Amino acid sequence: MGKLALTSLAVAVLVLTGCSQKSPEVDMTKGTSDTKGASDGMSALQKLIASLEANSKTIYFDFDKYNVRKDQQANIDANAALFNSAEAKSFSIKVEGNCDEFGTDEYNYALGLKRAKSVKDGLVAKGMVADRVTVVSYGESNPASTEHNKDAWAKNRRAEFKVLP
Repeated sequence: MGKLALTSLAVAVLVLTGCSQKSPEVDMTKGTSDTKGASDGMSALQKLIASLEANSKTIYFDFDKYNVRKDQQANIDANAALFNSAEAKSFSIKVEGNCDEFGTDEYNYALGLKRAKSVKDGLVAKGMVADRVTVVSYGESNPASTEHNKDAWAKNRRAEFKVLP
């Protein structure tokens, strides 16, 4: 009787493992044109976003200031024209405020936010819809240069732009 139970168990295991699920076969020739079209569209979108970001001009600020300098007003004008162009109208713009390493984290966060807000106000004054522009502050946590000299600090006091689909 023990041999019969053991043999029955072995047969049951073999039957059940022999009926394991097979992975479904997929015809890879169908629908590849749709997939390729979507990836081409996505890469075109990514290229457009990268182009807009590359052509945007960084806005620089004086030490401990958040008002847009007169020598940076041309950059505000150029960015407003770029972001108001037909190819960029469907995108939102994120203005990122940044600071140098001086001051507390809280102070630099607030200063970066004021810088981003003043750039947004400048863009809106040039015809951008305010709802398309968001602001964020990175304070001193996103330096353009990690050196410790006047040129590096000046590069870190800035507002940059990201294009959001």
